[in-house]
Amino acid sequence: MRRNLFLLPLIGLALIFLAGCPKPEVYYSISGTIRPYSGESEFVIQRAEGFVPVVAPEDIARGYTGEFVVIFERGYDSLVLGASAEILDEFASRDGSLSFSVVRTENPELLKKIEGVRSIESNRVFTLQTEPLFPDDPLYGDQWGYPMIEMPLAWNIVKGSPTVVVAVVDSGARLDHPDLQGIFLPGYDFTENDSDPTDNPRSGKQSHGTHVTGTIAAVTDNSLGVAGMTWGQFPSIIPVKVFDNNGSTTESIIAQGIVYAVEHGARIINMSFAGPDTPVVKAAINYAFEHGVLMIAAAGNYNTSNPYYPASYEEVISVSAVGPTMLKASYSNYGNGIDFAAPGGDSKVGGEAGTIKSTGYTASLGNSYTYLAGTSMASPHVAGLAALLMAKGYAGRDEFGEEIIKKILRETALDLGEPGWDEYYGYGLVQAYAALFNAPSIAERRPFVIQALSPGGTVLASAEVREDGSFSLEGLTANHIKLRVWRDVNGSGQVDKGDLLGFAGLNDWTPSFEEAALLSFFSSGEKELSDPIYFSPVIE
Repeated sequence: MRRNLFLLPLIGLALIFLAGCPKPEVYYSISGTIRPYSGESEFVIQRAEGFVPVVAPEDIARGYTGEFVVIFERGYDSLVLGASAEILDEFASRDGSLSFSVVRTENPELLKKIEGVRSIESNRVFTLQTEPLFPDDPLYGDQWGYPMIEMPLAWNIVKGSPTVVVAVVDSGARLDHPDLQGIFLPGYDFTENDSDPTDNPRSGKQSHGTHVTGTIAAVTDNSLGVAGMTWGQFPSIIPVKVFDNNGSTTESIIAQGIVYAVEHGARIINMSFAGPDTPVVKAAINYAFEHGVLMIAAAGNYNTSNPYYPASYEEVISVSAVGPTMLKASYSNYGNGIDFAAPGGDSKVGGEAGTIKSTGYTASLGNSYTYLAGTSMASPHVAGLAALLMAKGYAGRDEFGEEIIKKILRETALDLGEPGWDEYYGYGLVQAYAALFNAPSIAERRPFVIQALSPGGTVLASAEVREDGSFSLEGLTANHIKLRVWRDVNGSGQVDKGDLLGFAGLNDWTPSFEEAALLSFFSSGEKELSDPIYFSPVIE
């Protein structure tokens, strides 16, 4: 008994000693991938039963339809119209800042006087900007525009990234084209109001959207067809169909497509079409700009200095076209709004071989490869290069409000025409290798980062996400963490409108820290996440 009493103090001292010692720390790393969240399988807009937007030949001739577009002030919608108009189509942005309807009315002037109505106008017509030729056998050697803008050298630096989502707002695309497999995220058809954006051009017409898409992202180095600017390695293209199978559309449909692209994660929007200046398209452009989306558009094919839109909006990069001789294409628009030139082709100085070759489709030949020319073909060259720059971490605007990517393109373009900026080539012909090689000395980077956060939200560790969407966080010791991926697009240092954001364990358009999965680790070593971390745009 006395012996046991003697041991009690020793046992107590041992317990005190053990309690005062810190427990052994774990040292581990986490690897994984990030991918864009593709969203709900269905996206339904409010459209009157049986109404399908149709542009008649007489509408094209006069430039507008017999319908009207009513834009509402924030907080108002079509209910304020009452029985004074027939509502055909309704659309609103996710944050409620843009709301409009397409209506039929005998007295549009009366609608202007209703409280909550910002504007009313005829629903005007837009057209695709191509000069079509015939399909032919695919050969990379036919893509003369790529060497002209230094693509072979540029591909030694970067070939694309799944973290950069590009929306092709166009006539849709052939999702079954063998040279476009694996590149598409879910898209939408605003002409038929369904989730199938497949282009089905009528007999005698070609798939404009498929051609544009191929320039940006045709699968490359696959012993098939043509090359794409971003090599088509990842699902990163949102096909947004806003032109019907006859190649026609209206401003209201275009505006819906632009807003959809923004809210479904696009960081770059290509718009290879042209039309008039309209309030609803301008409102959609403003919405995209406010959310940090880079927009590129075709200058137009009318060989005029008159402004066409959306290219002539200040928020949009306007692209004119050059042919194989590096001279302005015979059809290309010019003027004060031109920012850059890119290969668009010109059959007048090179025949079929002087035009742009890309993926194509016709009703008679099916999936094929097509020669086309137009500022429609020039625009995706710039969009593809922008995607490569964004893959290297360049995004948002600088302290003076200029798009960082536009600044890089401006300072590295090949000057053509009159020295400096001119009305035919803007700042010059875009140069991919010069842009990517010199970007670090021109602009700050805003890359995607992966962050380990404490349960209270403190950043414990951070690393850049690689171009292929993979990541690795090293030297972690905390037992409980949350993982966040974030691109600070506007460089504000805080998560806000226009940024890209995601958390481990969440698939949602509006990911939140509170709902993110709490990950727990109690052993050292390398840990790999079984599922990607999905990211989506921050919409206020």
